[in-house]
Amino acid sequence: MKKFLQYILIVICILGTMRSFAQNDIDVSNYMFDEISYNPAFTGEGEQFRAFLLARKQWLGFNGSPLFETFSIDGATKHLGGLGLHIVNDKLGFENVVTATGNYSYGVNLGENSRLTAGFAAGIIDRYVDISEFVYQNQVQSDPEGYDANQNFIIPTLNVGLLLSVKNLTVGASATHIASNLKNASVEKLPRHIYGYVKYKINPDKKVSIVPSLLLKSGSTKTQLEENVNFYFNNKFWLGVSYRSRESIVGLAGIILRERIYIGYSYDCNLVGENRQYSFGSHEIFLSWRMKKDPHQSGFYQSTRLFN
Repeated sequence: MKKFLQYILIVICILGTMRSFAQNDIDVSNYMFDEISYNPAFTGEGEQFRAFLLARKQWLGFNGSPLFETFSIDGATKHLGGLGLHIVNDKLGFENVVTATGNYSYGVNLGENSRLTAGFAAGIIDRYVDISEFVYQNQVQSDPEGYDANQNFIIPTLNVGLLLSVKNLTVGASATHIASNLKNASVEKLPRHIYGYVKYKINPDKKVSIVPSLLLKSGSTKTQLEENVNFYFNNKFWLGVSYRSRESIVGLAGIILRERIYIGYSYDCNLVGENRQYSFGSHEIFLSWRMKKDPHQSGFYQSTRLFN
């Protein structure tokens, strides 16, 4: 099988003492288009097939600033439910993390315009720490909390989620790395993350759709709310704005080609923190290709995620 994603390796900022951190899930500004990254119940929901590629460059202006890429494919089968694959390549300081999960979802119709779906994702997290550029204050006696050789950890992960769709309303809840919590989190074990998601589609006329959404994220030590509203015009392009609580404001824009190809861009402007004085913000771009299911064959309503 050909590789779906070429991993781009760059050198980025030092994080400090390596024993003190625990890796967090990635933060995506275009979260409303990349739902399966945090909720596997979205796998195959509403589309017959979807391919998604995203890249994010963080804190532009810093030499070697963070960069990550995600790739996913998912689709709905006639009898088995939704199937998908999700891959993340994340570079943080001397650490490189590659996550790969297989996703599965199964939904049941609760009524003519309502559906409940459960999703599961299982996979591995490959974490590599390169110490070749480590500099210790005491070169004679090594730091007892430091590393004296490159480290490589293969960590299993399991994510679960639920999704309820009622006409133009979508509500979801999910948890990633459910086998762990903050108390037993370490370099070898990621902390559990909890997500809540709400989206509603408003159609004031045939040519305009307004889609507000909320994403609540909690990693035990930090809880953050992301508020977004996107405006879709004639199913051809969209403009939007998001506010990430106590952090940044985000501008979003995109274009839809032939109702199948989505190209989106977002720019984050930090509102708090010391780095706002030196950074030119964060950039994110994605490309998505979708092959829609024929609504006459599906026996269910047209996807609320396609905005058409």
